[in-house]
Amino acid sequence: MRHFITFLMCVLSGWAGTALAVPGALDGAILFQANCARCHDRALPRMPSREGLKEKDARDVFTTISAGVMAPYARSLSHDERRAVAEFAAGKSLGDFATGAAAIPKTAYCSGPAAPPLGRLDSGWNGWGAGLENTRFQTSARAGLKAQDIPKLKVKWAIGIPAVSTMSGQPVVADGQLFFGTFSGLVIALDAKSGCARWVFEAKAGVRTALTLGRLADGTSSLFFGDLSGQVYALDPDTGHERWSMTADPHPHIRVTGTPVFYKDRLYVPLSSLEEVAGAMPDYECCTFRGGVLALDAASGKEIWKTHTIAEAPSKRAKNAVGAQLWGPSGGAVWSAPTLDPVHNALYVTTGDSYSEPPASESDAVMAIALNDGKVKWVRQTLGGDAYTIACADPSPKSQVACPKSNGPDLDYGSSPVLAQRADGQRLLLAGQKSGMLYALDPENGKIRWQTKVADGGIVGGIEWGFAVGENRAFVAISGAWEQKAGKAGGISAVDLGTGKLVWNTPPSMDSCAPGKARCNTGQLAAVSGLPGVVFSGSLDGHLRAYATKTGKIIWDNDTARDFVTVNGVTAHGGSLNGPGPALANGMVYVVSGYAMWNKWMPGNVLIAYSVKGI
Repeated sequence: MRHFITFLMCVLSGWAGTALAVPGALDGAILFQANCARCHDRALPRMPSREGLKEKDARDVFTTISAGVMAPYARSLSHDERRAVAEFAAGKSLGDFATGAAAIPKTAYCSGPAAPPLGRLDSGWNGWGAGLENTRFQTSARAGLKAQDIPKLKVKWAIGIPAVSTMSGQPVVADGQLFFGTFSGLVIALDAKSGCARWVFEAKAGVRTALTLGRLADGTSSLFFGDLSGQVYALDPDTGHERWSMTADPHPHIRVTGTPVFYKDRLYVPLSSLEEVAGAMPDYECCTFRGGVLALDAASGKEIWKTHTIAEAPSKRAKNAVGAQLWGPSGGAVWSAPTLDPVHNALYVTTGDSYSEPPASESDAVMAIALNDGKVKWVRQTLGGDAYTIACADPSPKSQVACPKSNGPDLDYGSSPVLAQRADGQRLLLAGQKSGMLYALDPENGKIRWQTKVADGGIVGGIEWGFAVGENRAFVAISGAWEQKAGKAGGISAVDLGTGKLVWNTPPSMDSCAPGKARCNTGQLAAVSGLPGVVFSGSLDGHLRAYATKTGKIIWDNDTARDFVTVNGVTAHGGSLNGPGPALANGMVYVVSGYAMWNKWMPGNVLIAYSVKGI
C-alpha cells in the first residue's frame, strides 16, 4: 500500500533487492550506472528519471539511500560510495554536510545533570495508540489538558532535524522525557518541557514507527521500534545504548512501518514490504513477500513465533508478456500497529492488498491472532480480488505488463484496528479502510456488526493512517488527497458506535491552499488524536486543527507550514501534516510537520511542542 509513496523508488537497484557495488570505486557516475541506472533510465511509474533526480537536494538523496526508504538496497555501499552516488544523482556537492548523530549540534544537548531513570512508563503517551486498544484518546489527567485549554495553545518550543524533507515519526512521552524517530534514521531523546537533547541514536534506516516503552520482568526498561530496512531495536531509554537488534524477516524488501507493541515481556512486530514497488518492473519475478506478525522475547530479541497473514506460501504461476516468472499469492502487508486484547488472548491486525495473482483471501482484511502461539483465530476479508502493483497506476502498455490482471483497486488498510466498548458495554473492533468504509466487527468472531461509508475511496483516499475513539464515537479524518482538489479533499466525521450513523461532518478548509501555494492539498490523512471534548486532525495544508467532539466545530487552528526558531539552532520549516497524529501528554501537544512524499506535498523538518499560552 503506502510503499509506493517513496520519492526514490528504485535507487540502488531495488528491483533485485541487492545493490551491485563496484568495490573501491568512488566515481559517482560509475556507481550510478552500476547500481541505479537500471531503474532510473526506464520510464517506470513513480520512479524519477536522471533529470528528475537533478532536482533533488544532494543531502536528501544521501539521507534516503543511507538511512531512508532505500537503505535496504544500499547495504553493500560504503559511506563514501553513497556520498558519491548522491552528489552525482543530484548534481550538487554535499560539502561539509554532517550525517548521523553528528548532525545534531553540541549546543542542542541538555546542560546540567543527567535526567533520572524513567519511572512511570505510562505517564504520558506511549506507543502508537496510547494504549493496547489503539484508541488514540487520552484521559484529561494524562493529557494534562482540558477542552477549555485548547484555544490557548501556543508554540512553546520547536526542534529542527537537519537535511530531512519528510518527517514521519510520532513522538512518545513518559516521565518528562520525549522520544521520536526520524526519516533520516535518527532516534532522539529530548527533555519534554524544554526540547534539549538527552541522547541521539543512529538506526540503520529511517524510522517511521512510533516508539514503544516497556518494562521487563527484571525491572529494566527498553525503548522498542523498527526501521525501514526491517530491523527491530531495543534501546536503553536512559542512555540510548543498544540492547539488541534483529532483522524481522529475510525477505529483501522487508520493512517495519507499524509500531511494535510491548506486553508482558513480549514484543509484537508487524511486517510490511516495498515489493509492490519492485513488482512494477516487467522483468521482476513478482512476488514472494507475505505480511505478518512477529513475536519476540523483549529481553533478547529472539523469535517466539511468526505468523504470515497469507497462509499459502507463494509458488510459481504463469509468466508475463516479457517472460518473467510470476509468483503468488503475495502481499497482505501489516502497515500499522497491532491491537492487543490480552483478556481474550487475541491480537488484531488489518492487512494490505495482494501484489500478484491469485489475490489472497487474507488481503484487505481484519485478522485475529492468538497472542500465546500465533495461530489465526479468524479472518474477515472486506474486499476481495484486490491485487495491485504501482504499475497499475500507469495506463501505458509497457507498465500494464507488470500490473496483475485484477488491477486493484488498491483499497486496502493502512490504519490500526481499534478495540472499543459501546455505552451499553458491548465490545467492538473498528477498522477503517481506504475504500472510505468504517467497519464495526465482533472481536470474538469477526462478524460485521455495522458498516458506514464515511468518504469516497481511492488509492490515497478514504481512511488512511488512523482514527480516534472516545465518548461512544469514532472520529474519522478523510483523505481524498489524490482524487480531489484542495477545498474538496479532506474533512472529519464523527460516527456513533452504537448505530454506526454519522453524527456530524466538518468539511475541509476552502481557503488554506491559496492560488499559487505549491504542493498544497486539504486532504486529512494523518492519524487523529483526542481527549475528552476535543479531537486533533492534521491536514496536508499544514494546519493542525482541534474540533469539538460534540459538534465538530473548529476551536483551534494553527498553521505549521512556516519558519520556526528552534532550540537546537537548526533552520526549520513546517509543511504538510500526514502519517502520525499529535501526542497529547502532560499539558503539551507534540506534532511533527513536513511530509513531502511524491513531491506532491509540502516538505518540512520540524517537531513542534505546544502548551497553554506557550509557558
